[in-house]
Amino acid sequence: MAMGPLKELRRRFSHAHITLVVGSWNIETAKEFRLADDYIAFDFFSRNPSLDKGREEAASIKPLLLGEFDLAIDMRVPDETRPVLLAVPARHRAAIVDQYRVDGIDIAIAPFNLKLRRNVFYKFAQRIGIADRIPRRFFDWFTDRNQVRLQHVTEILSFLVAKAAAYFDNENDAHNHQNAATKGAPVVVAPFSNSNLRDWPIEYFGQLVAALAERSEVVVIGRSESQAALENVVKIANDLGAALVSTAVDLPELEFNQLIKSASLVVSNNSGTGHVAAQLGRPTVGIFTASHLPEIWGFQGPLVSMLMSSIECRGCGLDQVRRCPIGVRCKFDIKPDRVFAEISSMMNHVRGKVADAVPLAVSTAAIYPLQMGLAGRILEGAPL
Repeated sequence: MAMGPLKELRRRFSHAHITLVVGSWNIETAKEFRLADDYIAFDFFSRNPSLDKGREEAASIKPLLLGEFDLAIDMRVPDETRPVLLAVPARHRAAIVDQYRVDGIDIAIAPFNLKLRRNVFYKFAQRIGIADRIPRRFFDWFTDRNQVRLQHVTEILSFLVAKAAAYFDNENDAHNHQNAATKGAPVVVAPFSNSNLRDWPIEYFGQLVAALAERSEVVVIGRSESQAALENVVKIANDLGAALVSTAVDLPELEFNQLIKSASLVVSNNSGTGHVAAQLGRPTVGIFTASHLPEIWGFQGPLVSMLMSSIECRGCGLDQVRRCPIGVRCKFDIKPDRVFAEISSMMNHVRGKVADAVPLAVSTAAIYPLQMGLAGRILEGAPL
């Protein structure tokens, strides 16, 4: 089942040097299909699990590998082989995993249902002998929906390969854009979205603009209905000693795009400005309230980082401030100094050098067949 996805991996990473880690009994088959450049036999599992000989230590993979890899991708759907993946020295690791529960894996797709488990009511119906006379959905309301959501293992693994390839496309885009920001280019700040609930506090934006203006010219942009608030942001910044701050209101679309394209950095609420900036390859920092999750609605691009509160009710979907029972606390959890620290980290990354390319590792369980999109951040600055 991994052969198709491995062929796709070979196609998408056509210039990579691929090392395939596979069970010793599968080496010749892997070579027959020309799935990699190098092949390593590693019997993490017994060939016949029913013999119950136990598993090899995950760390035993290390002496078999030479050097560090750009990518290690675990192409086993169940999660028994994730310790092997984590033992591989690699800049990036990809797997089917709950990213919030497993550290060290930065390219991930969420686990899928692999079984249609019986609920307690259906088990009881089987026990008393009536399950074959009444449709299962009468006992298990979600069984039909769960069956529709089932996906073949090959398709799941192909999705993982595609996500890894997209991640590296973004990394290449980031490398191409690193020198695009010219010296003296402005920082663009977009403080307003189309919902008050999504907007970071004006006083916070004023403090952030003041800090940014110490390093560069800052242009605060928005629409005419927000002009008074924009001027308030500038006033707060000026009161804190900022000088190089201006506003741009109701820019024509062409001028707006040219400004964003010329920016050294764009800071935006959850709004269209951030999406455009990210797609144009500009370093982009997004500040999100908890109503809309950046995992779903966030900016996508080669140099993106997003900040959001770690509040328990994140993802509430509210659209009006008055409906929030706790006064939209998530708007105030992220402080200006935290955003400024994230900006500094991003810009240091932009100015840094990209490491020399190193090989690509692929593993299975018989393959642990194992964004530069800057990783977004969430939970008051913890990794997303």
